[in-house]
Amino acid sequence: MTDISNIESSTLPRLQPSLPAELYSDPAVYQEELTKIWYQQWIYAGRVDGLSRPGDYRLTTIGNQTIIITLNREGQVRAFYNTCRHRGAELCQAQQGHFKQDRITCPYHRWSYSLEGALLNTPNLEISNDHHHFGLYPVKCQSWGGNIYINLDSSSPLKLGETADPDFTVLDNWPLEQLKLGHTHQFELACNWKIFWENYLECYHCPGIHPDLCKLVPLYKAALATDRIDPGAELADAVASGIESWTTTGKAISLPFEGLSTEQANAGHTFMELYPNQYIVAHSDYVRQVSISPLSAERTRVTTEWLFSAEAMKDPDFDPAPAIDFSKQVLAEDRWVNELNQRGVTALPPQNGYLVPVEADVGLFHEMYSNWMSQ
Repeated sequence: MTDISNIESSTLPRLQPSLPAELYSDPAVYQEELTKIWYQQWIYAGRVDGLSRPGDYRLTTIGNQTIIITLNREGQVRAFYNTCRHRGAELCQAQQGHFKQDRITCPYHRWSYSLEGALLNTPNLEISNDHHHFGLYPVKCQSWGGNIYINLDSSSPLKLGETADPDFTVLDNWPLEQLKLGHTHQFELACNWKIFWENYLECYHCPGIHPDLCKLVPLYKAALATDRIDPGAELADAVASGIESWTTTGKAISLPFEGLSTEQANAGHTFMELYPNQYIVAHSDYVRQVSISPLSAERTRVTTEWLFSAEAMKDPDFDPAPAIDFSKQVLAEDRWVNELNQRGVTALPPQNGYLVPVEADVGLFHEMYSNWMSQ
């Protein structure tokens, strides 16, 4: 890496050091991140409408922890660790399914539990009066906007949405809870999860990496992620004139959502991040959700969901392909640079990178990360 210590300040903008390189590949750091961040923050765990009836379940994984998410008899979401209270056997192996007779039954010794996690039956062993102490380990679980969120820290005072930027109200005019999941795309990135966020938070790379996206959003062509970074840029954080939405054609795939303000409809996109694992992009005609899950120090799972109105999906002429294909193109372009970033940052020389002024949001992310890790 270039030594900038002897370069005259008049020839180089003020650069802020980024995180040390070892934080992107050290397995010990990864384990510490799981403990201090991923096991303490609210994590997106799928759509509510993916569970259609009581007893339906799916599994979600955070680090090496697998969580059962199900619906009780009243249709309320419940979450439990995927471990039997007898001797700790895994309760569910399939990623999704249905609990027969409203019972969660261990396949090993047949201990069974209710959809509320209460112990119901222990073969060849009479249940005593204190059997309620042997229910499944619960996981904090809440829903918002049709989404399910879990928090593995049962004692955390952190409220759902507290780490959102901006807060949840920015999406109040979108009917998130009523939208339907139309398509899902999942892949693994050969990079650290922090590199994913760093790339997302800057558009310094956009002119060279996302030419089609820059045609839709002039601000990105100017290498700016948001207009708050450079108020003097005289470019709005909005789509170009004549562009209706983020699609391969630039045209909307359905009518705009009712209730959007003129400003929201004309902007073409409204972003919200919920750290550490989700961001939502609300367009005038559809909503895209991207969530990540760290698999190791150098691998990350990325899941993208496209949400559409029920009315649009019922239309026989509805074609979501222009929206889906455009987003997949941008994701593929980002995948390439994320992975080359990971390969380069693992070079042997002790190093850290540097942030230029237009990467200010990356610096704010680093501050948040440092605060998490210092707790």
